[in-house]
Amino acid sequence: ESRRHCRCVAIAIDRSPAIAPPPVSFPYPRAFSPSFYYIMEDYDALPDASATPHPDSILRLASAVHRFSIPYINPEDQLSFEESFKSCSSNHSNTIAVMHEADNRRQEIKKNMADGVLSYAALSKALKNYIPLINQILLSCKFQPEVARLDKRLLFSWYSGIEHNIKSKKKHYFDSEALMFELVLSLATYSLSESNIGCNSCIDGDFAGASRQFAKTAGVFQYLGEDLLPNWMANSKQHSDMEKESLAETRVGVCVAFTSLFMGMAQQMAVATILVKPGVPNYALVGKLCSGVAEDLDKFVSTLRSKSPVHMSRMDPSFLTLITFSINVQRAISLYFLARSLWSASEYGVAIAALSEATVAMRTRTSPTGRGLPEIEGNGPLQSLVAEINSFRLHMNALLKSWEKDNSLVYFDKVPPSVPSNKALKAIQLKKVVEYHLEIRDPLPLGDTIMPRDESTVATSRASDNMDDIGSTDDNSTDSSNDNLTMPPPSYDQAMMSDPRLVGIERSDSDLARELHEKLNS
Repeated sequence: ESRRHCRCVAIAIDRSPAIAPPPVSFPYPRAFSPSFYYIMEDYDALPDASATPHPDSILRLASAVHRFSIPYINPEDQLSFEESFKSCSSNHSNTIAVMHEADNRRQEIKKNMADGVLSYAALSKALKNYIPLINQILLSCKFQPEVARLDKRLLFSWYSGIEHNIKSKKKHYFDSEALMFELVLSLATYSLSESNIGCNSCIDGDFAGASRQFAKTAGVFQYLGEDLLPNWMANSKQHSDMEKESLAETRVGVCVAFTSLFMGMAQQMAVATILVKPGVPNYALVGKLCSGVAEDLDKFVSTLRSKSPVHMSRMDPSFLTLITFSINVQRAISLYFLARSLWSASEYGVAIAALSEATVAMRTRTSPTGRGLPEIEGNGPLQSLVAEINSFRLHMNALLKSWEKDNSLVYFDKVPPSVPSNKALKAIQLKKVVEYHLEIRDPLPLGDTIMPRDESTVATSRASDNMDDIGSTDDNSTDSSNDNLTMPPPSYDQAMMSDPRLVGIERSDSDLARELHEKLNS
């Protein structure tokens, strides 16, 4: 049953002697000042801003995300696995078939990248088929370094999708002979393709689907940042030079930071899923989720700044401005929903304090380090959100005035200068990373096969620090007719179990690959 209150409306009367005050019948004693007439009105008869639902502008502000470009293969890249491994694979039909398949899948990826209208779904599918093949070739070289010899040089050339060079219109391609470089860039491209599928779902209003895509993207970056890249880069003699010159997608700090970024984006979509539903949302839950988004984005910035400042400086300034904008917007929305939750719980004074803080958080800041939103440039990407920003500000100001008036006339609850710590919402991370698992296939046979060697020598792997080369193309590599004679490669599981250095130690593929290549080019 709705409550009905009485509101006192004070009306000032002109004291000019030429104008007599209008006759009014008083239902109250004339103990009040003669300068005012007090009229009681039905509270429910007037529009009540405190009862209004949250505005639609919050949905767009809460779900604003950045669409990244994808890394691109150099269109002039004409490498061929089949030609490069022709000699050492000639006696093995299954090896030839895999090399041929890898070439076809890579050409399919390049074709998708060259299309005028890029289909992220098709590109993602092509990469998903290619990644196990390139990893299988890598493992084949890892476990058979003596016969992993190339007839033709392999040079992988890629352009970054994360970095942004506004000063040069010409794309800068980074070249590497490392199979691991090709694997890492393929995984990063697959990850960003999945994120763009998520952006398309967000535009279509499928926020739940977008959330799943961003969580998948975070999982691939987590795998890169916590497993593959740390093992590749460990103990590298050229680590300092690689840090400055290599692409952002190959850096541990960037991938760790992007894990936090895409987890924050996944949770943004979870918030949007709640807000788009009809009815009154759980104010406290939405506030906690928005606070969690702000924490994820904060973590992204701090990780990037501390672990990869060089590559952070190469990113699009507009993207970094959007992140700063989103952090402050998420905090403002969190405070707004905290205020709505407190008001519903009849904690009127604290609700007013929370809403007041939310209005401050939505103001344009006066200095780069100040609190509030960054200044929006006239031709910048944030210009498209100006209408939503103004709408949210107007809504909060109207709501704050209504609450302050109600509190001063009805509730008389004390308003603290700020939200007490025991009333603040604790951030929660609702979304979980969708873990990525690289498909492992058994190594391919290379060279001529002979009877198995002693088991203690099976799958002994050695690697160079930076995996610069796959094999030698020198004439000396074929001086002896026995150089290409070896036993069939072990299965992946047998190789991991048989390596005497792995007894009692769990080693990742990248650990072995790094050690393998110490001899790969010797």
